[in-house]
Amino acid sequence: MSRKYRIDRVEVTGATPFLGYDRCGAPMYSRDPERVMSWLSDAWRYRFNQLRSRRSRYLMGAKNVLVPISDNPDMRSIKETREDRSWLGSCPDLILLSCQYLENTEWFAATKRRKTNVKHGRKPGPMPSFRRKRSGLRFTVLRNNGKGYRIVTYSRKHAEVIIGGTNPAGHRIPGDGARFQVHIHFRLSRPVLDSTSIHVNWTARTISFTSPIPEHDHTPTGRRTGIDVGVRHEAALSDGRLLDLPLAKLKQLDKRIDKLQRAQARCVREAGYSNAKPYLKHGPSKRYLELGRQARALQERKTRIITDWQHKTSRWLVDRHDLIVMETLQAANMTRKPKPKTDPDKPGQWRPNGRNAKRALNKGMQQASLSRLRGMIEYKSKAAGITFLTVNPAYTSQTCHHCGHVAKENRESQAVFHCHACGWRDNADVNAAKNILTNGLRILQAQAVAEARSGRDTSETRIQDTRPQAGQAEPMAVLQRRKTGRTGNTR
Repeated sequence: MSRKYRIDRVEVTGATPFLGYDRCGAPMYSRDPERVMSWLSDAWRYRFNQLRSRRSRYLMGAKNVLVPISDNPDMRSIKETREDRSWLGSCPDLILLSCQYLENTEWFAATKRRKTNVKHGRKPGPMPSFRRKRSGLRFTVLRNNGKGYRIVTYSRKHAEVIIGGTNPAGHRIPGDGARFQVHIHFRLSRPVLDSTSIHVNWTARTISFTSPIPEHDHTPTGRRTGIDVGVRHEAALSDGRLLDLPLAKLKQLDKRIDKLQRAQARCVREAGYSNAKPYLKHGPSKRYLELGRQARALQERKTRIITDWQHKTSRWLVDRHDLIVMETLQAANMTRKPKPKTDPDKPGQWRPNGRNAKRALNKGMQQASLSRLRGMIEYKSKAAGITFLTVNPAYTSQTCHHCGHVAKENRESQAVFHCHACGWRDNADVNAAKNILTNGLRILQAQAVAEARSGRDTSETRIQDTRPQAGQAEPMAVLQRRKTGRTGNTR
């Protein structure tokens, strides 16, 4: 897990760091925070790209064809690189060493993702490329038992990270010493956990601490819940609760973002360009860049609001329940573009395929970040020691929780469920959440039976049922699977 804090200021103490040579060959020394942080970011990016240049990627469109990612792979070690690039000599070792761990993790994670996508019939996706300066100034430092950095807490709202470095012999100012320290002061909004590394984003003025997921003391409540996620309601619980994002605040931000983007488009048209691509190629105006910066800032604020809500909601769900059952999500399939429809009566023409409506739905699903909410609930459940299950959501929205009748017509609209067999009425999302919980209980029961036959006990069988609230149905009926030839994730 990662916790992010806002950087207040940066100061350099001790010796003056050696930053390399200028164009005239004169050595450069500086205590300026901007220059020092940019120097650390450049050093980290240089070493990262150096390691990335040694990789080979699969050629797009060809199977099992590897091509080098760079024409000239750089095989130098850290020691050899420092001898050739003197401006890297003063860079702390654990900043350059962190590139190896991050580059390996990123590359092999992408390789695993490609194999999984191909296995499930999806596009493999691109392999990671080099880190670019325009993406932002950033670097990472490994902890290494306190050798990489130290954390000093001064008050409830103020702390600092101290990173130490040494100027190499021959690049020291006489009488100035060799060791220097970079003090990164940040605003302490919450306690800092024991971290394994830090990630500094100097462009955004943030510092993040990477920590192992801490164990959470969970008090058994005897409650259990099924969760149906969606766009209209972020999460619908089997007990009837509907959890929604702060949509009013998000809509206000969307309006401001759209206004800024329209102003950007006017800059392009007023300059005489048909689109932004040639406009950016020939150099955008200061107004265009400023409008883009403001739009990105609002977008980042919007993301922070959603992430904060999801963290609080997932923590509330984990603390309140002993069993959580969710549906298996395939976000890539859910946001896939509709296929074009040809008109059989008019060759060469196309029929409406609902692309505009699907575009709005995809935007809402991407904003909701359903997979991220599920991931938060999953890892927090694991840390708290409670049971978390995922089930196939097929027919959960078409099945009556009261009698088990399955029919597409039961779901009259996005929000209303009306069983045509028994007349049962309920919120469609709540009804699906109840069916998800039923499927999860059936899986636990099957596991308990299998383990009982093998002579083992299971803790899941000790979870007690909660009494239904007023107005809700009595114990749920067993789902009846429709015997049709259709397959897929039908809801």
